Amino acid sequence: MSERILADLNEPQREAVTHVDGPLLVLAGPGSGKTRVITRRCAYLVQSGIRADNILAITFTNKAAGEMRRRIEELGVGRNMWIYTFHALGARLLREFGPLAKVAPGFTIFDDSDQKRVIKDAMLLCDVDPNTIKPEQVAGKISKAKDQLLTPEEYEATVDFADDQLVARLYLVYQRLLEQQNAVDFDDLLMRVAIVLRDHPAYTARLNERFRYVLIDEYQDTNHAQYLIARCLSQHHRNVCATGDPDQSIYGWRGANISNILDFEQDYPNARVVRLEQNYRSTGNVLKVASALIRHNQNRKHKDLWTENDDGGPVDVWKFAEGRDEAERIATRIAQLHREGLEYAQIAICYRVNAISRGLEEALRMRGIPYRIARGLEFYNRKEIKDTLAYLHVLANPADSVALRRIINTPGRGIGKTTIDRVMATAEQEGMAAMDVVRQAARFPVLRRAAGKLAAFVDLIDRMQPAVDGPLSELVETVLERSGLEAMYKEEDFDGEEDRLANLAELVSAAARYEDEEPDPSLPDFLQRISLTSDQDAIDETAGAVLLMTLHAAKGLEFNTVFIAGVEQGLLPHERSLRLATGGEVEEERRLFFVGITRAMQRLTISHCDERFLRGVMTARIPSEFLRELPTEVLNTEVFGHAISRGGLRPRGGDFDFGDDDFDQRPPRRVGRERSSWQRYEEPTFSPDDPAGQSDEPVAPPPQEYADWRPGTIVQHEAFGVGRILWVRGSAGNTRASIRFAGVGEKTFILDMAPITRIG
Repeated sequence: MSERILADLNEPQREAVTHVDGPLLVLAGPGSGKTRVITRRCAYLVQSGIRADNILAITFTNKAAGEMRRRIEELGVGRNMWIYTFHALGARLLREFGPLAKVAPGFTIFDDSDQKRVIKDAMLLCDVDPNTIKPEQVAGKISKAKDQLLTPEEYEATVDFADDQLVARLYLVYQRLLEQQNAVDFDDLLMRVAIVLRDHPAYTARLNERFRYVLIDEYQDTNHAQYLIARCLSQHHRNVCATGDPDQSIYGWRGANISNILDFEQDYPNARVVRLEQNYRSTGNVLKVASALIRHNQNRKHKDLWTENDDGGPVDVWKFAEGRDEAERIATRIAQLHREGLEYAQIAICYRVNAISRGLEEALRMRGIPYRIARGLEFYNRKEIKDTLAYLHVLANPADSVALRRIINTPGRGIGKTTIDRVMATAEQEGMAAMDVVRQAARFPVLRRAAGKLAAFVDLIDRMQPAVDGPLSELVETVLERSGLEAMYKEEDFDGEEDRLANLAELVSAAARYEDEEPDPSLPDFLQRISLTSDQDAIDETAGAVLLMTLHAAKGLEFNTVFIAGVEQGLLPHERSLRLATGGEVEEERRLFFVGITRAMQRLTISHCDERFLRGVMTARIPSEFLRELPTEVLNTEVFGHAISRGGLRPRGGDFDFGDDDFDQRPPRRVGRERSSWQRYEEPTFSPDDPAGQSDEPVAPPPQEYADWRPGTIVQHEAFGVGRILWVRGSAGNTRASIRFAGVGEKTFILDMAPITRIG
């Protein structure tokens, strides 16, 4: 058995797998076999005589946990091993010690939309105008407070500003509403567990006896609460193995703290550190580009990434006049690759912001190229699915008033909004669960007129309740039939937009699959699994379609061919990171680019544009500062001229029609590897005939209102401060200027639209 576990491992992998007692840090570069090391290590521990139920492995997505479980079971040692995501582990432990965390059995996990509904209720109770502060802002601040393990009272003691004091008041009411409904949000799954482990040492000691060996994947993505959970679960035996890569820490915006992995050796001074530096995924040139980029970060642990794979072709860098040219070229290239035999499922298009996807979708549709967008939660956010799940939530947790509000008049049964509002207000005044108010409606004068209809609803729920103890798939079918949802969706005309009955049938199938997979299935556990589904969990790389996704969603995936679109200043790095200008945010943006690059196995194409429609406005763009950090000797840079001026676009009914072979017929202007398209922005040269520098087309002088805006003129921008003009060109209404700002670099603007004033 040991030979099978160790046979195909390289030396650093073998060292990590065979380390048994004491802390271990595995610094795993992209494509270095990290999952293999974790699964083999779990198997090796069992082979060494450690019981499987004494091993806890934690990762970040259900998909990763499932893959880990599958691989360990293939080695014949997975039975009874604890393999969870942090949130799933939190839910499991809360079911065990709920009273310590003020949670009762059968609690509901509220998703983002449910949380927003409860925050709105809190704002209503606190008489807060929604125009004063948005529910999303309140949710964000509450989430940050919970990440720091601050209760409402503790948070209130830390804030001074009026806005934060308002949030503190809302946080208090919001938490009270959650407790009334026996519900928790995602942050509670971590915060409440961390506080119990911190404040109840006897219970923590019991868990240390149960989990003798703790393995944590993606350690660079842990936040403060997750860090504390990991520390507490291993504080007595210190048999903790953390795997991860500081260079792939990309979730700082949601609380991840890169210091957790950077400071691991300070937390565990006797820790063994193993570096996995051999990449098995990418070609040599892709790896050279990634390595050169990430070296510009200061906050990291150095690794010398290398591969035995061949160099492969050069990394393509494409420059376009407009975003639609970029989308067309990418679609044309994908069509060509498919004709050459590459499956669509082996191709991904990544971008920093979702706004870029629309043009890409249009170009793919025009060529009949199948594609999918990585929005894994979309299925569970459909109305018909949320309606059905709301019935299931009320059956599992009658105190869930958010679910109750959704179904009490769905399908319509004559219970209007006024009645529903009165039910909720009465529940708040009486300190009762909303469902209990509905059951006792005749007691309350404001509800007596609707008491008969409310009683009929109670009878419906009671008639479905016995099915909770039967097979889960049959329960879902019972709910669909008796609630009237199935009949309602059969009768309603949806103009053929989508088959909602088919979606409901898929929910029944999902329940059946869950029953087959779980030895002890239950309704609360099924609902928990759905609640904890992430975007990545539903990504199917074998679906036979090109996958479009943000760079964040791409983490953990790999594709033969990857396109990274919109690599422009303000998009990647994002303008928010440039505004903050503390350095750490830009480093995270660089790590995000690094993650995107290292998804590619054989081909990588990076693209950017001079102009792009964003938020409905054509905006001038400049290449990302990150492009200057790539090694030019492995790049193949191509510049594609303006499509209209070169005949690439043909008018059609006031719009433009792209021909299938327009880009093939329009030869690009090659820049070559010695001088890349973005390098002209670094050290521009000027002449009276070419104020923009390095142009092969006539340049129009600026119009009269900008005649005095010459190179060297000092200007003021509202966001970027004082800068010096490098060049100005254009026509009335479309005058562009490139300006260098201290600490920011060069940016190109349309002067008629930019908040810029001339000061010298």
